[in-house]
Amino acid sequence: MSFEQVIRLLIIEEGQHQADQLTSTLRAQGLHVLAEFAEDDEDLQQALESKPLDLVLINADREEFGILQAMQLIRNHGKRLPLIGLTESVTPDAVADAMKLGAQDLVQREPIEWLTRVLQREAENIHTWRRAMEEEKALHESEKRCQALLANSRDAVAYVHEGLHIYANDSYLELLGKPDFESIEGIPLIDMAESAEKDRIKHFLRQFSQGINEGNELEVRLLHDNGEPIEAVLEFTHASYEGEPCTQILIRAQSDTAELEEQINYLHQHDLVTGLYNRQYFMDALQQKLDQAHNGQGNSVLLYVSIDNFQHVRETVGISGCDILINDIAEILNRNAGKYELVARFGAYSYTLLLPGTPGGEIDAHCKKILQQVESHISEIGTRSISPTVSISILGIDENAPNNPNELIARSERNLDRIQAEGGNAARVYTPVAGEMTQEEEDAEITRQIKKAIADNHLVALYQPIVSIAGAPGERYEITRQIRTEDGKTLTEAEFMPAAERSGTARTLDRWSVISAIRQIAVATKSARKLEIFIPLSSDSLQDAGFARWVAARVQSAKIPGEQLIFMLNEEHAVNQLKAAKNLFKALKQLHCQVVLDGFGIGVNPFQLVKHMQPDYLRISEDFTDGLSGNPENQNSIREIAQQASSMEIRCIIPGVTDASVLSALWTVGADFVQGDFLQAPAEALSYDFTSMAG
Repeated sequence: MSFEQVIRLLIIEEGQHQADQLTSTLRAQGLHVLAEFAEDDEDLQQALESKPLDLVLINADREEFGILQAMQLIRNHGKRLPLIGLTESVTPDAVADAMKLGAQDLVQREPIEWLTRVLQREAENIHTWRRAMEEEKALHESEKRCQALLANSRDAVAYVHEGLHIYANDSYLELLGKPDFESIEGIPLIDMAESAEKDRIKHFLRQFSQGINEGNELEVRLLHDNGEPIEAVLEFTHASYEGEPCTQILIRAQSDTAELEEQINYLHQHDLVTGLYNRQYFMDALQQKLDQAHNGQGNSVLLYVSIDNFQHVRETVGISGCDILINDIAEILNRNAGKYELVARFGAYSYTLLLPGTPGGEIDAHCKKILQQVESHISEIGTRSISPTVSISILGIDENAPNNPNELIARSERNLDRIQAEGGNAARVYTPVAGEMTQEEEDAEITRQIKKAIADNHLVALYQPIVSIAGAPGERYEITRQIRTEDGKTLTEAEFMPAAERSGTARTLDRWSVISAIRQIAVATKSARKLEIFIPLSSDSLQDAGFARWVAARVQSAKIPGEQLIFMLNEEHAVNQLKAAKNLFKALKQLHCQVVLDGFGIGVNPFQLVKHMQPDYLRISEDFTDGLSGNPENQNSIREIAQQASSMEIRCIIPGVTDASVLSALWTVGADFVQGDFLQAPAEALSYDFTSMAG
């Protein structure tokens, strides 16, 4: 990469002035830099979404927004961007630590020539990688075009490796009378020739591989599969197939008429019995519709039509009679096809249709019309009359559909099996069941269950006590949720929250928890009980600018003290969205609510975050309590966190108390509160005896 090439650089600094100074210095060194400036996570996110970038240069000495947070955002956006840390002084350990976090390098500010060379090196690397990706894509497209040309060529073409067939197009197979490629795959070329010709072919191939032939053509007599001889001139060329060296064999077509080419193309695309498009043509069209749906260019519907009880029909009218019936149904489907509808014969007694739209009213009416016309049609087969029925599977193709046409066909066939098992002569939309869905479909189904559970009052609040080791007064519970489904099963948060967070439904669940907590606090207040409820918040609520105002309105309406609502925010979410987290914590503090940093202690420098957030509680990550009784290292880690928290007047909660040995180990580490199933599993009733620990 020359100095004249542009480097699109994003500089993450504490201020615009520092970034401008650095840009000027780099330009003075001869680098053609187009720079963008970012100060925090929001600026970086906006730049990643809207700006073409080559490199990211970050002030690695910043405490608020560093290499870890920047790399997490870059990865979340699916970007391949080299990140270089900039610092006042470099040590080998510091460079290693920066690289562990994802940086390509860590460089001192002075001398500037060092930074210049590193930027030049990384810019060249990323441009090389991008060119390689473009070349790989171009090669892939070229190979696809070559394969298409070979497949549709009127000339017979084959590839052989060490004399064995590794590829043959349809014209080559047709010339030799072979039914498919499998019939000659791995078969020697000499086996396609008359016995008297085999030595000549062997000798020619040996000389061709050594490059000592006088020419590259060989006139031989090949054998058709029926035993008839074929006079042919074989043209040999050195080639490669799927990256491996081989020999291409070309047998020129004798006819060059447009009419013949048109006939061949028609035969390649259509079924001979019905005149409909054939299976291969349909599968190519299905892939195109999938690509369009995934690119937001319109949805489609796949109809899979199958004759009911076909085995019985075949036994009744025979194989030749079945062709008449199959053709009759094909005519009904073709007659009802719209302008933009594609109809194909897919299997021995099945058809597939592609049409624009989504499952619903018009599609249902279309299928109903087909069912009625097929049922009322009578096929005359010799002296017999037969009136069969069909079943139709309806499957929507949208952005969530799996990007595999074979999977769509498999789903349609499973749906048809269910329809026909119930008597057939019906149309039904495919609904994926567990194990059949893509991630997007699973999320959509869980989101539907969440919304229905809220509407039907099947979302249940569970409460787990948080117990003071020193017997501090008051009752403290963490609220969690559980869904009771229509079929009587139970979904835990571990099962539905990941989908809720991916789909944006987590925000609704958080607000539901707040309302439930306020209701419990209001009831307890009437009985003179001081109840504090810990409410975990998702990253959705963290980024919800109106969440604190909404909480304020609920607290004011219920007339409860804000301090009895304690909001829990995951440490990782706070690191990734530091500015939003600080704003939310500040707003909740103004309501006198308390705040917790949850899953604490797993970050590189977790107490750096505490200085920004100033929480009331730290709840240590359960990673530390797994097998705690036999792990002195984890015990020491908890002890250090608890001691530092205590020095900052922050209370410390240890979750994951699963047995007596864990609880026993926690007595010596200086924690304020403990929580876990050994004390009490989450339950609907708030009935824990908080005096049991003190007594």
